[in-house]
Order: sequence, then C-alpha cells, then structure tokens
Amino acid sequence: MKNYYENVVSQTPDELIAKLSDKEKVYDYFANEIYSNSDRAYLDKQIDRMIKTCKAHKENFGNVPTYLLRAPGRLNAFLEYLDMCAGDHMSTTIDGDIPLCVSIREDDVISCKNVNPIFDDEDLDLNKAFEDIKNQSWDKYKLLPDNWDNRTKMYPYAGREKGKWTNYVLCPYLRILWSNPKIKIKGVNMTFGPANAPFRAGTSSSSILVVLSFLACGLANPQLVKSLSVDRACTLLGEAEWYVGTHGGANDQTTILRNKINSVSYNRHSHPNLTATNLPFLKGVRIILANSLWEVNKSLGGNQSFNMRKGWLEIGDEVMKKNLEAIKDAIMKGANKGEGWIEKIITTKFGYNHIGTLPLLENHPEYLENIFKNYKKFGSLDSTVLKVPEEAVDELIRTLPIKINVKEAANLLGIEPTAVEQIYTKPKRKIGGYHVRTTARFFHKENLFGREMERIMIEADQKLKDGIITKDSPEYDNYRTLFGKIIEDVQHVLCYDFRISNAQLDKLLSIARRGPGYLGGKLTGAGKGGCVAIFVREEFAEDMCKHLDKYYYNNMATFEEYRLILEDALKYFVEDKYETESAKERLRNLDYALSHVDEQRRIITFSHGAGFINV
Repeated sequence: MKNYYENVVSQTPDELIAKLSDKEKVYDYFANEIYSNSDRAYLDKQIDRMIKTCKAHKENFGNVPTYLLRAPGRLNAFLEYLDMCAGDHMSTTIDGDIPLCVSIREDDVISCKNVNPIFDDEDLDLNKAFEDIKNQSWDKYKLLPDNWDNRTKMYPYAGREKGKWTNYVLCPYLRILWSNPKIKIKGVNMTFGPANAPFRAGTSSSSILVVLSFLACGLANPQLVKSLSVDRACTLLGEAEWYVGTHGGANDQTTILRNKINSVSYNRHSHPNLTATNLPFLKGVRIILANSLWEVNKSLGGNQSFNMRKGWLEIGDEVMKKNLEAIKDAIMKGANKGEGWIEKIITTKFGYNHIGTLPLLENHPEYLENIFKNYKKFGSLDSTVLKVPEEAVDELIRTLPIKINVKEAANLLGIEPTAVEQIYTKPKRKIGGYHVRTTARFFHKENLFGREMERIMIEADQKLKDGIITKDSPEYDNYRTLFGKIIEDVQHVLCYDFRISNAQLDKLLSIARRGPGYLGGKLTGAGKGGCVAIFVREEFAEDMCKHLDKYYYNNMATFEEYRLILEDALKYFVEDKYETESAKERLRNLDYALSHVDEQRRIITFSHGAGFINV
C-alpha cells in the first residue's frame, strides 16, 4: 500500500483552498487524472466540492495539517456477486465520489463530521468499540471457530446501533485491530464533503466510506497499513465491512481502490492472491446511471435478502464439497462402475434426486481429477478454472439438489437448525430454503458472460490499435451490439435465476429499452432497488436521458407503489422508531429526487480509483 502514500504531504485547509481556487492550474489534473471529463463547467462543480470540504474541515478542526482524499462509487455494470464465491468479477468506478479531509490525532478517537445534515456527527472510541466485539460471550457458539467471520455474524455492530453510517467508518480500524490486538492505534479527525455518488442506490456508497476510512487509518498508523500488499488490503476491506452485518465479498472495495481511469476492472478472485486486470472499455458506448429511486435500506430488509442469497451459495458450496468427497471415496473403493454410478452414490448417501446420468463425469476420470484439484467455491464453476469442458461443468452442477431446507442442511452439515439459520440466514418463509442448484448455475453463467466480455473488449481494442477497423466501422459496431446483448443476458439471470430485481427496476429498464440508441441494461449492486446501468450508443446518450425524464421520472404513477409501501410503514410500524424514521427519510429523499430530476440520471465517465488529491 505504500505507493498510495508516495509524495503525499499535509497542507492546511487554507493552502488547499488557495491551490484549488486557482482552477486554471488544476483543470488538467482533474480532467486527465481523476474524472476523464474536460468540460469546464463540470470540473468547476467537482473542484468546488473539494473546496467546500476543506472549508468545512477548517471550521470543524481548525487550520491544521490536513490531507485531501476522494473515493468513487463502484458500478457493477457488468457482473455481480462472483467475488463472494472466489469467482472473477468485473466492475468499474464512476465519476460520482465522496471527498474527505483528514487530520491526524494522537489519541484513539475518530471524530467524524459530515456536511450532509442527514448524517449525524459522532466521536468514535476505537478501543471501546474493539472491546465491545472482542468481549462478547462465545459460550453458546463454542462449536464454531472464534474468528472475525463468525464474530461479525453473531455480533454485528456489537454494542452499537444498527444502521449508523459511522459503522462503515469504524469497521476497517476494527478489522485491523482484530489482527493486531495489542497495537496502540491512533485516530483521526475526518470531514466528509458533498457527495455526488448516489446514496443507497447500488453504487456502493457504503464501501466508499470503508475505503476512505482505511486510507485515513494509514496516515495515522503507517506501520499497520503501508506494509500491506494491495491484494491483501482489498481482501481485508471486504472482511472489514462484515462488521455492519452484510457478509459480502471484496469486489467493491477492490474496484474502488484499484481501478484506473477509463478502465474496467476484472478482479481475479479465483487466483490464490487477489489480482486485477484493467480492461479498455468499448469506444462509442456511454453508460447512463439511472436511479430507480427505490432505496434499499441494508439495515432493514436489505441485509436479510442479501445475506440469504449468500447463504444459498455458501450452503451450496458445502454440499458440492461433500458430493465431491463422496465421488472421490467411491472411486477409491472401485464403486465407479456402470451407467449412472454418480447418481447412485449421491442419492444413496444424501437422498438427493433429479440428478440423472452424467456421461462426461462418469466416463472421463481425468475430468474428475481436474475438478478435485481445482474446485474451491462456486466461482470455480468455469471451464478455464476447472480445466474441463463447459458441458462437464453443467453436469457437475446437476449433482446438487434443487433446493435444501434448514432441517436438511442441518443434517448434512452436522449442526443444529438454529445454527444453520444464524450462519446462513433464516429463510423468511417456513417452506423456504436454500436454492443451491439454481445458484450454482447462476455463477456458471456469470463466468461465461465475463469471459466473453473480456474477449470482446480486448479484441476490439487490439483491432483498433492495429488499424484493422475503425471505431465507426460496422464491424466495430457489431462489438457494441454483441456486448449489449450480453448485458441483457446478465440482467435476465439476475432477475430470474438469482431473484434480485424488483418491479421498479424492471419498469425502468423496460422504459429504457424503448429509448434511442439502447444497447443493453442491468441493475447494479445488491439489487432490489437502487440504480440501473443503461448502455447506449454515444450519440444518443443525451436523447436517452430526455426519454427517461419524460416516461419515468416525470410520471408520478411510476412511484405510486413505492410511496404506498413507505406510507404503510408509517401506519403499521408506529412502535418501531427505526422503521418509521427510515420510512420518513426515504419519503423525503423521494420527494427531493423528483424535484431534482437532472440529478437522478446522468452520463457517467469511468474515474480513477480512490486516492489522495495532490495539488
């Protein structure tokens, strides 16, 4: 991580403001190294946000030595969820970001200020917060390893109120302390400036806070952060965010920290050590980030839905490993004979059905050997990882049950049903369960989509460089069309295989499909609300925005269902202060958004990842 801190020096807020105010000297820096946008009016707005952040920091903490940082939102415009199961994930960073001013303290307190009035200021006692999670009783969980993963599952945000925005600021410090419990850690003074990354909208504004807080930690505690490899830091940041109760992967943090300007980051979670490849995006294609205005509150139902899907893949992975153990054992005992021998072994041992014959796996022991060697998690369900044909991957998926309920999972894993519900998330319905085969098939498809997207971007870019085609040629446009179709295919599996779309997102995409220059579109992030990414031919981007304004944002009937849901929450959850306050806030946010339509959809550029502003 030391490269992130090279040539970074503190300046007073007054010094930073003076340099930022001389805009002619900093235009090129922000245009070419940060935002990939040379429009002066646009750059004025971004620089003014930085100046406002410095002014607020001076007001909060005085004209003291200060560092200025920024971190962009992550856009899952391409793939989803593969990072949670050791699969290769593709995303990028948008030009919407959050600026931050930081000053170092000598004690263990983080003093958090935010110019946005909906976020309360708070002073965080680091050692107290660490003691709160470290000292929770582990007696009733003694059969589970006492590690950060299980601690944050059993005691998320321990001793703190759920839903606090400062939990995201706190979590990287606590994750570092978990690995270094005897180290004396220093805090910082932090002022978060005006954000233009969408909030609760699928661009991971939460992970922006985690990354910024981590970089700030490195200023005050260089011995704990700068010695980390970038790969290790990205993995650690994914784990840090578990503290808030959402057990995701490390993709958001990796992309936010590592992406390059005008690039798409293909994060290789399938590798022994997390690596990232920056891919050149297609020319002549723009992405419109459009907010559905249906907010996903992770602290309420959003977490349950997100963690339930992770439960599907985690239990599915456990089942897959037990299947492979049973198959390996059968081979060692010479029971791998006759048509349907794999089905017989698995059905007899576990009771699954609907498997059928698997001719490739049954008759090619070399395929099974490669699978035994290379399978790690569901993200491995890819021919390039397992080193078998795609048809063999499909057969492997068919060894899984279609669905497994809590009781069946408990019997299989040898733990109590209540432990299954705690570790893998309790289904909402009594008849609910973990949809493991469909989940495995989802990740297999995602891997196929990702490899094809990578091929298209590299091939198109190489042909341009070699002069074989031009960006205005029909052949190059075929790449755009094909890419758009893949994006549509991704949305289809997200909607029908992994069930993370909703009627509001579907409505927005349906309207976009009838718009000018449309190539493809999909939801972003965890789904169930938030933003969609609309791929459009460059020359039609402005017209698409006008189309969305007319048929979506200025049509009040579009938001009738969402408004009714929030109003019902006010009626029926009067005793739940958190639920009612959240509903009131989201109603205010909806009303504000509908009175500021221009802010709800915009043509984005792919900005540089997180780092310090050096002016």
